Amino acid sequence: MRFALLLLLLCGCSRESPTSVGGHTMGTTWSLRVHPGSPLPPAAEIQQKLDSWEFILSHWQPDSPLSRFNASTSTDWISAPSELVEVVELAQKISTETDHALDITLAPLIDLWGFGAVGKRNTPPAEEEITSAKAVCGWQHLHTRHDPPALRKDIPALRINVSAVAEGWALDHLARHLESAGMHDFLLEIGGEVLARGEWRVGIQAPAAPPGESAQTLLLKDQSIATSGVYRQHFMADGNEYAHVLDPRTARPITHSLASVSVIHSSAPLADGFATALLVLGPSKGRTLAEKLGLQVIWFERKK
Repeated sequence: MRFALLLLLLCGCSRESPTSVGGHTMGTTWSLRVHPGSPLPPAAEIQQKLDSWEFILSHWQPDSPLSRFNASTSTDWISAPSELVEVVELAQKISTETDHALDITLAPLIDLWGFGAVGKRNTPPAEEEITSAKAVCGWQHLHTRHDPPALRKDIPALRINVSAVAEGWALDHLARHLESAGMHDFLLEIGGEVLARGEWRVGIQAPAAPPGESAQTLLLKDQSIATSGVYRQHFMADGNEYAHVLDPRTARPITHSLASVSVIHSSAPLADGFATALLVLGPSKGRTLAEKLGLQVIWFERKK
C-alpha cells in the first residue's frame, strides 16, 4: 500500500479528449494519455515494464528482491538489483535533505500501526510495542553499494518500504523509455502521481471533495506533481484519528493540521518523496523547508 496519495483530475490542453491506455500496477492503476491523433504504444509493452519494476520494489510479494532483503538477518552486503539500489539511494538523498522526515526503514512501525502488509488494526499499539519497533528502524543503519549492486543493514531486523518514492521512480523511468521511442508529448499517471511531457492541464481535487470537483487547475510543462495526504488511510479509536503517515521522530502517526501536500517538480521521484516528507514535517516546518529548497508546493489543511 502506498504512502503518498494523489488526488488529480486529468485533462489535456486540447478541447478534444485525449486517447489513453492503462492498467494496474503497485496496488493501484496507471494510465498513459496522448493528444488525439498521436500514436499510443501497446499497453502490454508498458505493463511488462511496470510488472518487472513492481516485482523488484514490492514489499507485498514475499519473493521480491526487496522482501528477500527484509527477510534476511545478515549484516553483510546482500546482492540486489541495480533498480532497488537506485531507489534506496534516492530515498536516502531525500531523507538527508529533509532532516530525515522521510525514512524508508520504518517498515516495522508501518506494519505495527496496521498500514503495511501484515494487516489493518482498529486500536493503537501498546507503548512497549512502539518502542520495540522503533529500535529496529533508522535510515543511518541502511547502506548501498553499486559495484556490484547491493544493500547492507547494521541491524538484523531492519526492514525497508520504498512506497514513498517507488511510483515516482517508475514514472520517471517509464517516461525515459517512451522518449527513447520518439514520444515527447504525453501524460503519465500512476495512482494519481503525474508526469507531463509537453503541456498538460491538471485539476487538483481538495481532500474529501466530491469526485470530479477540482479545487484549482494548473498547467504542467515537462513537470511532475505528487501529493501525500492523510484523508483516505486511517483508523479511529476512542475518538482519535490515526493517519497512515508516520513521523520517524515520534514513531507515531502525524497529528498536525495538514490534510495534504502537493509538490510540483521536474523530477517525479523527488516530487513523490518531498511530498511525503513535507507532510510529515507539518505546516510550519514544512513550509520553512519548502522555501529553503525552492519547492513549488500546494497545501491543504484539515477542516476544523
